[in-house]
Amino acid sequence: MESDNMPEQVQNILNKITEWWKKFNTKQKALLISIVAVIIVALAILAAVVSKPNMVTLHECQTTTEAGTVKDLLDGESISYQMSQDGLIFYVDAKDEAAASILLGKNDIPSQGASIDNVFDGGFSSTEADKTKKYKVYLQKYFAEQLETLSNVESASVTLDIPNDDGTILAKDQDSYAAVILTLNGDMDEDQAAGLAKYIATQLGNKNTDNIQILDSNSNVLFSGDSSDTNVGTANSQLSVKSKAENLVKSKVKDVMVGSSLFDHVEVAPELVMDFDTSEEATHEYYAPDGQTNGMVGSKSEYESESEGGAAATPGTDSNDDTSYVIEDNNYTHSTVTDTTTNYQNNEKVTKKSSNGGTVNYADSSVSLVATKYRIYDEDTLRASGALDNMTFDEYVAANSDPTPITVDQEYITMISNATGIPTDKITIIAQEEPVFQYSSGGRSASDYLQIVLVVLILLLLGYVVFRSTRKEKVAEIEPELSVESLLESTKESQEEMQDIGYNEKSETRILIEKFVEDNPEAAASLLRNWLNEEWE
Repeated sequence: MESDNMPEQVQNILNKITEWWKKFNTKQKALLISIVAVIIVALAILAAVVSKPNMVTLHECQTTTEAGTVKDLLDGESISYQMSQDGLIFYVDAKDEAAASILLGKNDIPSQGASIDNVFDGGFSSTEADKTKKYKVYLQKYFAEQLETLSNVESASVTLDIPNDDGTILAKDQDSYAAVILTLNGDMDEDQAAGLAKYIATQLGNKNTDNIQILDSNSNVLFSGDSSDTNVGTANSQLSVKSKAENLVKSKVKDVMVGSSLFDHVEVAPELVMDFDTSEEATHEYYAPDGQTNGMVGSKSEYESESEGGAAATPGTDSNDDTSYVIEDNNYTHSTVTDTTTNYQNNEKVTKKSSNGGTVNYADSSVSLVATKYRIYDEDTLRASGALDNMTFDEYVAANSDPTPITVDQEYITMISNATGIPTDKITIIAQEEPVFQYSSGGRSASDYLQIVLVVLILLLLGYVVFRSTRKEKVAEIEPELSVESLLESTKESQEEMQDIGYNEKSETRILIEKFVEDNPEAAASLLRNWLNEEWE
């Protein structure tokens, strides 16, 4: 019925609005329309200004290659940005500035934020030392604000030590120092801490992260610059690397033991032997080219000499005592010398193997585990089976509360060895069956009865709604029409006092009749119809 009255209510509201609007003249209507139009335009402008992003300068690239790298990084992280006409200056929304700056810092690209031009304008009263101090304070606040935008960082405190630039080459090559203390509301792994250190070092202009130190509020070292350049990746220490390797072994053992459905709980304690020494091995192999017994000729030299002569006298300036004659007696010498030197270039294969450390020696490692299988003892089940005929359940618990050892098959040890690489003789398993006792609930609890009551109430309410919806509506009784006699009888007293009623003046009787018509319009209409019908007949 209410839905049928809705159009009438809407029509009444529209009629009231129309009547209110008709009260104004043309000038007033034009003024109202102008005011409403101005308000709408003002709201539209305000909405456009409020919704417009506040774009700030992120980075000014020096080359188009660098601009392409920045564009790919921002697109990869779905960070909206705008570029200048030459494509070298990138602008981002102010709310995305922190995430974009950290992203560029991780990739060795300093953002525009770490620029002294964005901190203050130099004046005649500002010395170079004042500017350096202000810039240091700005950077400390800037880094703290950027770090606090991370989801797992609640607050951050940054302390910087920036060397004084006195114009010398030595001062120019010095790196800044940064000490960061983070209050975390979650976990932070070594990779994330190393990324933050890389970001800070890049923003400071450092060549590496050696001078960056990151701690949490509990004095735990998250990143230490002096150990960041080790050969074990981003881990801060050898202990961290060993812990990661042991966690991997634990995960594999639990997967195969619990996944077999034989045990419900497994505790694993691995002891891994790790080698953190770095080594490099080079192997040189020489061989001749295919189809040859020697290598390729690298160089070749040949020497050949031939000489011929007879008997010789004493060299020098000695005089000849006797007259001599040259008589050919075929007494002479002849020699030939030939020398060939050839250098061969054999093929050479050089193989280098280097170990960065942190390798696991599984042959000398070991693992121990305790496997537990739970066995449930239910009081109601035991009582039904007759196990509690001669004792109480508490006595049964006291008599059977000790764990029972379980013999582990060799195939489980072999399975663990294949999963971890640890030899079978270095694997120790202690398996046991642990009882779990469940006391009787003693029938239904109060919560069970409450649920039943709620279900009954819901069903009763649903039945009442269905019953109400199927009832027939009562037909409204139609009031009988008033006859002329009853109307005249009800106004008999008024008729006795009624005098001549003038057309232009209102007597008391006329006032009573008008009041009756206003109060009973339907009765008056019915009376008028009856009069007309009687006159017509």
